[in-house]
Amino acid sequence: MTTLQAEKRNPEVKAKRLRREGYTTGILSGRELKETVMLQYPQKDALQFIKQNKEGAQVTLALEDEKINAIVKNIDYDPTKKQIMALDLQALVAGEKVSTAVQIRLINEEAVPGFVSQELNEVHYKADPEHLLEPVEIDLSKLSPETKNYYVKDLELEEKGVELLTPESAQIFHIGEVIPEEGEEESAEEADK
Repeated sequence: MTTLQAEKRNPEVKAKRLRREGYTTGILSGRELKETVMLQYPQKDALQFIKQNKEGAQVTLALEDEKINAIVKNIDYDPTKKQIMALDLQALVAGEKVSTAVQIRLINEEAVPGFVSQELNEVHYKADPEHLLEPVEIDLSKLSPETKNYYVKDLELEEKGVELLTPESAQIFHIGEVIPEEGEEESAEEADK
């Protein structure tokens, strides 16, 4: 699990000023907390963190001398400024289910004879902290050549102790055939002569 360093933020200081000074702001919320904790992180650390982690990722928050298990609830990123506007976390409590999402990554797309059209990048679910999922990688080189469609039900996530919020019938990706144009077929036939 990734560790993210944070400091408690002074609520008197505006977020805009903190961003100018090289910080990202956010909050830590959770049922067990007496109140929502306002946070600030060094911008470079936060940018490095979101390169590896998306919403729904588990993280250990190092806050002063305390370590808190949490999940990423919201990342507000401004691509024009290449700046994180907010990075919000939710503290995890054993036995308390949280709603989150798991990222879906397709690997070895070049092994597929055709083109891959990914419909879903994440699957939403509920689970208690001990059943939170790591990003799911689907290795396309290991699929049967007959596979043309892949659905949420094919991931078999409920067997891992989670309650799906995304319908099982939702399509994750489709593999389309590459059909050569008429001119391409003729030139291929001429090349064979």
